[in-house]
Amino acid sequence: MRDRKLETQIRLLNLQLENWKKLHDLITYGLDKAKPIVSSEQERQFTEIREDLLQETEYALRELQILDGLSGKAMNVLQRGVSVRGVRDLTGEDVRRLETEWNAVFTKLGVVQGQLKARRKILAQQSAVTFYLGRLFRRPAAAA
Repeated sequence: MRDRKLETQIRLLNLQLENWKKLHDLITYGLDKAKPIVSSEQERQFTEIREDLLQETEYALRELQILDGLSGKAMNVLQRGVSVRGVRDLTGEDVRRLETEWNAVFTKLGVVQGQLKARRKILAQQSAVTFYLGRLFRRPAAAA
């Protein structure tokens, strides 16, 4: 048995996680002052990833029903990290906040991904008849 909504949520979550990983790679590069100067190509990549996250994060979090817990943290990361060069100039306290909030968002997305994959696995083991019978018997009894 397959659930279209579940599959859509998993695809949406995978895209979010990939963009958060790419953002992290560029932030990490920016924080490493031993690395060479940031290139215009890296800044372009950072801007594109940040743009995608700014446009899609709230929608994705709402669809996954985790908007309340993560929206503020996600926006803090995206506002604090405005460019790779900007990340390089952050104070130690701002870097810690950025890393903590990025980790909170990434961890929660990873947990939700695991939950959705577990649900997908359970559905894959059910026949349509079993699925609908289960839904029928799980309904709360109507008040008389």
